[in-house]
Amino acid sequence: MPDFGFIGTSYTAPSLTQDAQECINYFAEIDPTKGQGERGIVALYPTPGLKTQASLTQAPVRGMFTMTGGQYFIAVAGSRVYKVDATMTPTQIGTLTTSTGYVSISDNQTATGPIAFMADGVNRYTYNLTTGVFTTLPSTDGPWQGADVVDAVDGYNIYNQPGTYNWACTDLNSGLSTNAYYGSANGYPDNIVSLIIDRRQVYLLKEVTTEVWTDVGNVIQGIISFPFQRVPGTMMQSGCGAPFSVARFGNSFAFVAKDTRGNSTIEMITGYAFQKISTHAVEQSLLNQYVADAVAFTYQIEGHEMYVVTFPSIGTGLTWVYDLSTQSWHKWLYWDGQQYTRHRANAGCFFQNRYLVGDYQNGKIYELDKNTFTDDGNTIRRVRRAPHLVSDLQRQFFDEFQIQFQPGVGLSGVTTPLNSELVGANPQAMLRWSNDGGSTWSNEHWVTIGLEGKYKNRAIWRRLGWARDRIFEVSMTDPVKTAIMGAELFVTPTSA
Repeated sequence: MPDFGFIGTSYTAPSLTQDAQECINYFAEIDPTKGQGERGIVALYPTPGLKTQASLTQAPVRGMFTMTGGQYFIAVAGSRVYKVDATMTPTQIGTLTTSTGYVSISDNQTATGPIAFMADGVNRYTYNLTTGVFTTLPSTDGPWQGADVVDAVDGYNIYNQPGTYNWACTDLNSGLSTNAYYGSANGYPDNIVSLIIDRRQVYLLKEVTTEVWTDVGNVIQGIISFPFQRVPGTMMQSGCGAPFSVARFGNSFAFVAKDTRGNSTIEMITGYAFQKISTHAVEQSLLNQYVADAVAFTYQIEGHEMYVVTFPSIGTGLTWVYDLSTQSWHKWLYWDGQQYTRHRANAGCFFQNRYLVGDYQNGKIYELDKNTFTDDGNTIRRVRRAPHLVSDLQRQFFDEFQIQFQPGVGLSGVTTPLNSELVGANPQAMLRWSNDGGSTWSNEHWVTIGLEGKYKNRAIWRRLGWARDRIFEVSMTDPVKTAIMGAELFVTPTSA
């Protein structure tokens, strides 16, 4: 049985008897030059580890944004706002009136220099990169004070009025909005949840509908009026369930969507149409769960563009990742030594040719590094759980199971904070199985995947008993490149 679907993605059905697949801290790579049944047509590669680059105040990183020009990025930790340069040196530039919740950030060009424009749900703030002035915008600035989300287009910073269907823009090429007017997305009487610019158009993602507006330049003889109008025929019958789940992705953007029945899905916008990218398994994990606090960002690794969305309130936290190139999902989770929790990343940005993320608890800024195999020194536990192996519910004797790992990756030996003993010198794969559809599991059976330089090593398990329905699961914890290229299973069928 050279190919039985061992390599795959996460797909856990409502009934484990139907499907109990897991792919945790691995992502799939498809080789388009190979045909069906060839070894290596699909492989699993390890998700990137976390390497500390900077430490802000010990508080949640609430938002990150790379300023135009790429010389600095803005990060918010707790109530403090930082400017971080190419040497990863943080400088505090201001203080917010809040210390919790996500902070939305954009930027714009003004006559006095580039500015960062921020909102924390209570106030709006600006920071002038040239003058170094940080400002909390007063209630007299603009039609209202607070905002949840901000973005920029055509020289305008745009923002919403929380809890309403109103939104506004600043003066042209200004961080101030004293003379600005506002618009009402009242095609349907639901409130704006989030907004984003795509192809110079404003997508207003509301509770159960979506509207698209565009800049029509309503400025006549120096008289300022609201420069945006609704694009006719673009209203969509689906809305947004989490304001900070919206992230630019591919040539569009993705977000946690909500329909009129309150069901949560994950969607992309293609033109003026919704395209569902979530599977039934992903949607099952969101069913009857609180998802409004979901946060998302995107990154790329080896040509794979990833949409990362975290649901802090689901269990101990849950992070799903959608791979645009393979159109598949995997889980990206943190192992605390006892259980899985959400991934550490709470916000992210691309800066100086690196993908950076901020920790949701401790104020650290990490680089996502494909050659780092720990999470800031802590163990990464990687798991692949295969589909059911059933042959007309007849008994099968499992004689031999081989997994083709990337061999010869053993290290001289490193230590982790959670495990002080020498690890990585002789990396081990841990196999267990279930004969009752995933309800109970066997003990773990360990084999080596190969010492350093042992490139002919094979991970083989023999005499694995019998079952009518068998699920195999393999896990790895050593800090090495644990790529999986394929698996082979030798079975003796019976008629019993």
